[in-house]
Amino acid sequence: MQVIWNTFIICSLGFIIIISNIIANAAYESLWYDLLSNQKKTIIFIIMRSQKQIMITAGKITSLSLETFTSILKASASYVSVLHAMY
Repeated sequence: MQVIWNTFIICSLGFIIIISNIIANAAYESLWYDLLSNQKKTIIFIIMRSQKQIMITAGKITSLSLETFTSILKASASYVSVLHAMY
C-alpha cells in the first residue's frame, strides 16, 4: 500500500511541475500588455514567478533539481528490482 501511495505522490508532483511550466508559457504568450492594470500586475507576477526554477528540498538540508530527483528515483527503482529478484 505504501509503494502505491508513494508512486501516486511522485506522479502528482510530476504533474504539478509540468502544469506550472504550461501556465508560465500561457502567461508569457498572452496579450498581457492590453489588459487592465490590476490584471497586468497579476500576469507580470506570474511571469516573474515562473522564471524561478522549481526546486525540491530534501529535509531542509539540500535542494534537489529535477534532474537529480529523477536520477534518485531511477536508482531507487533499480534497487527495488534487485531486491525483488533476490527475494
